[in-house]
Amino acid sequence: MPDWVGHPLSALKCGLPYKKFLPLFVISALTALSQTNGPTYRFHTNVGDMDVMLTPSVAPQTVANFLAYVNAGAYTNTIFHRSVPGFVIQGGGYTVNNGVQIANNPSPVKIPENPSVVNEFNVSNTRGTIAMAQPANSPNGATDQWFFNLTNNGSQLDTTSNGPFAVFGHIINNAGLTIMDRIAALPVTDYSSVFGADFSALPTSGTNFVTVYSIFPVPTLTAPGFQSAASYAASSTTGISPGEFLVIYGQSIGPAILSTLALNNGVVSTNLGGTQVLFNGAPAPMIYTSSGQISCIAPYNISDFETINVTVMYNGVASNTLVFPVQPANPAIFTLNASGSGDGAVVRLDGSIVSAKNPAQVGDILELFGEGYGAPTSATSLNDGQIVGTKLPVPADPTTWLLIDGTKVDTLYFGGAPSLVNGVLQVNFKVPSLAPGAHQIQLQVGSRKSPAGVTLYTK
Repeated sequence: MPDWVGHPLSALKCGLPYKKFLPLFVISALTALSQTNGPTYRFHTNVGDMDVMLTPSVAPQTVANFLAYVNAGAYTNTIFHRSVPGFVIQGGGYTVNNGVQIANNPSPVKIPENPSVVNEFNVSNTRGTIAMAQPANSPNGATDQWFFNLTNNGSQLDTTSNGPFAVFGHIINNAGLTIMDRIAALPVTDYSSVFGADFSALPTSGTNFVTVYSIFPVPTLTAPGFQSAASYAASSTTGISPGEFLVIYGQSIGPAILSTLALNNGVVSTNLGGTQVLFNGAPAPMIYTSSGQISCIAPYNISDFETINVTVMYNGVASNTLVFPVQPANPAIFTLNASGSGDGAVVRLDGSIVSAKNPAQVGDILELFGEGYGAPTSATSLNDGQIVGTKLPVPADPTTWLLIDGTKVDTLYFGGAPSLVNGVLQVNFKVPSLAPGAHQIQLQVGSRKSPAGVTLYTK
């Protein structure tokens, strides 16, 4: 076997230990994004679940106040203590400590109140919104209690002598609205003589309180959604190919602190920091995970399907599911600046990086790194997440090309990168006669070409 086949990406590993062997240009693709949507939290009740998107963009202090109670566990086993049919259902003020049965609780316990929060009314009290409750004639007196609007209550709650009521989120789907309406339809009993004045309109579910067991964040996939980890082409446009490296954006989809690739018995783990990405239920090898951005490698068996359902799981909680077409290949070239354009991830045999500042010359043998070459031949296939060793996966589609300025260039090798994770593409080629300067480089597998904008500099 020629020496160049086994050449590692030593210049791009930057001292990472072997178990974190993935090239830096993959890991460094992690970027900070400003999210236009707020986080989604699930109200897990004994009647059903309601998923609520909070809106810090319109009520930042109100959301922060609410999450302070959530994060302290204050809303665990709280109850809906007030229900006014056709108007609101209200909770967040009282807990039950002896189970949900009314007979087992001599009295619900008032949760400790934090300092009140300034009124941030900016959004109308429409159906399905959640807003802060506040004492009479005290518009800046909201603390722990909140309510859901059962109908459009703007005429009553947006401008009142009691001050407008600050909306800080909304139920995101019909399933949640159904649960809200189900709670509102439960019998209401006057328990004020038993528990106090706040319980004159107590909803009951049989012999039970209507109880919020917990409120916790729900993984949510958000724009820009799924992209190629090399080119940043949108998967909604290109589809997803077997073995493709993907970057996924969302909220609460991973831990607050970045967690990077780990090996499990020599194979890249499919559960990283509590995060899994499921393709038709099958977990994918994980490259990194964080709260707002994760990366994985699409399993090779998606080639058996025309479309694929993708769901993110974080700590056992599932995100919304997105559906993508499956493509035979989505070739893309990694770039040194992890942007999808500019200098390609290309090295010489001595490991030195080719760039605008360090151009190649005619006759150099170079190694280019990319991904998305699709399924390998059956004889060369490896397991998902396996480290490529002496058995080198090569594309099942024999039509593979390197294009420089649109012209086909012979390659010395086109397949899986030795010593790296299954899915990384290595292309070895000899620099043809080219004028000095920048040249566009692309990869082609079958009829699929990598996006334009990646360059190779020569001198």
